[in-house]
Amino acid sequence: MEKVVGGSTAQQQAWRLMLGLFFEQRGRMLAVAQEFGLAPQQAFALMSLEPGTPIKLSDLATKLRCDNSNVTGIADRLEAAGLAERQAHPTDRRVKTLVLTERGGTVRGLYQERLSHTPAAIEGLSDADATALVEILQRATQ
Repeated sequence: MEKVVGGSTAQQQAWRLMLGLFFEQRGRMLAVAQEFGLAPQQAFALMSLEPGTPIKLSDLATKLRCDNSNVTGIADRLEAAGLAERQAHPTDRRVKTLVLTERGGTVRGLYQERLSHTPAAIEGLSDADATALVEILQRATQ
């Protein structure tokens, strides 16, 4: 049973707080992407590509929750920057895949490393609170 706290449930308050934390960090995520010359969608696409693992453009569109036509433009820009390249699918030459280049893998790793720096709001939690938060978020994301 949901506990009502101040006119909303504790679950609703938790969700609002998580969204607030995300939106506070969104600016930092976009700024780091810009440092690498990436537009937001390009950064999301880069993080959706696994080094050494081609992905069908249609599957990338699904991951990014956008139209196939939008993924074509994103792939074009990633290719122009030397971060990814299109390849024919190994069993269906009508299907195109996108794979990280060596440079793309390096940029992806550097971008991921920069984003992994813990925000002050989380860094300031006690070990007990951080452990509890991890356990809660693990349950919520399963």
